[in-house]
Amino acid sequence: MLTMKGPLEKTVQRILLISTYSSLCVSGLIIYGISGIDGIDIITLITASLILTITCIAIVRIVVRKNIVYPINRIIDAMNSFVGGISTIRVDKQVSTVHELKELAESFNSLAEKSSKDISELKKLEQVRSQFLGNVSHELRTPIFSIQGYLETLLDGALDDPAVRRKFVERSHANAIRLNVLLSDLIDISKIESGEMRMSYRYFNAIEMIHDVLHSLEYQAQQYQVHLETKLPEEEVLVYGDKERLTQALTNLVENALKYNKVDGKVIVELTMNSTQVTISVKDSGIGIASEHKDRIFERFYRVDKDRSRAVGGTGLGLAIVKHILEAHQTTPIVESIPGEGTTISFTLKI
Repeated sequence: MLTMKGPLEKTVQRILLISTYSSLCVSGLIIYGISGIDGIDIITLITASLILTITCIAIVRIVVRKNIVYPINRIIDAMNSFVGGISTIRVDKQVSTVHELKELAESFNSLAEKSSKDISELKKLEQVRSQFLGNVSHELRTPIFSIQGYLETLLDGALDDPAVRRKFVERSHANAIRLNVLLSDLIDISKIESGEMRMSYRYFNAIEMIHDVLHSLEYQAQQYQVHLETKLPEEEVLVYGDKERLTQALTNLVENALKYNKVDGKVIVELTMNSTQVTISVKDSGIGIASEHKDRIFERFYRVDKDRSRAVGGTGLGLAIVKHILEAHQTTPIVESIPGEGTTISFTLKI
């Protein structure tokens, strides 16, 4: 008798043996009933029945192995290849003529593609997380060490010198402010990315928002010796969004334009509109951004000019916050820049 391997084949074999046994019993009864008929050889009939049964088992075994067992084994092998992580192995949907196994192969391939993308994304997120923690540690360490150094110097005797004492206290205060700004930005970006920061959407006057932002930055503009200008319609322009968060985004854009500008330079905030949306642009006459940096300036802690960024007190998170806020409004910042001539960053809002 032919032997089979595997639970599936053994099950098929048992079914065939039971069917054969039942057939032989029925055949025996029939033969017994007609045994009186001349020309009937009982031994010959039983032998022919056994041969036919063995032949059927062999054929079924081949068919089952080709169309069921082998395809399932290939799917199992492909699934096992994912145990160690991402795998490029896929199952050919023509692996079997059985409709259900074709569907199983297609489902596995779809799941494998999704799993590979998810694993790749998780690895990227882990890398970003590690970089983020490293950057945060570095950014926090700088002002903390500065404050520590100034305080140690004061404790070592500089407290007795009024001029040195005041200077070191002022520098410590400036670093404390920088530390507070950094922590505030970290909290904001963490809330935005985790979804904890809820947006409050409503219609508001964009012209009023722009004027409020520029008024709040007039003192900084004077410090950087940069002129603030506007190109705005005279009538009010209603847009739909979170006024508080968009004010924060616009403030960050204008602050950046001030910090990376030239003495006696300009920052122009312009608003244009059509029937469906408005475009707000912040244009400066500053140092500009090289093409290789344009796609990365909205990354957390990415700085084009690291020395200047620290000199003007940047945290490296302002533009990342801008990007997240604008994405929450189904829009993205558009950057146009010419090195040495200036940069324009614009975004659209729904009317």
